[in-house]
Amino acid sequence: MRAVSSRKGASGHVVSSDFILDASSPLAPTVVLSVYYDDRGELAAVAIDARSGPQVILGEMRLVGRVPSELESEFSEYLESRGLDLLYSQYWDPSSEFLGIVLRTQRVDDVVLTRPVFVCREWAERCGDASEGPVPRTEWGRQTR
Repeated sequence: MRAVSSRKGASGHVVSSDFILDASSPLAPTVVLSVYYDDRGELAAVAIDARSGPQVILGEMRLVGRVPSELESEFSEYLESRGLDLLYSQYWDPSSEFLGIVLRTQRVDDVVLTRPVFVCREWAERCGDASEGPVPRTEWGRQTR
């Protein structure tokens, strides 16, 4: 895996990077994950590409590349069974501040699939808030529902 692009913020620190698998790999010629850094330049969030990113499992739930409504139902049940709150972004993406997860969506050809974003503890509060939360606008600006 290698970085193919990085963006710097006003402070001069890298604020985000996109990674691909080796370009010679026919399996994933596109970005597999995007990472976001805090103001100190430390890793703060990772977004997994719905088409070619690695599968991530929570409990028994596959989180990457799923039909959003099916995963939303399972995620809701998972949180409820543990006494945790289910929150929604302004784009209706389900999230959990306790777990630091936002279940975003991404258009893949003619379908929409899940693109989970995982954030560090410091970014967990309001992680699903697209207007004032810590997840960078560049992530919210990617193709969504």
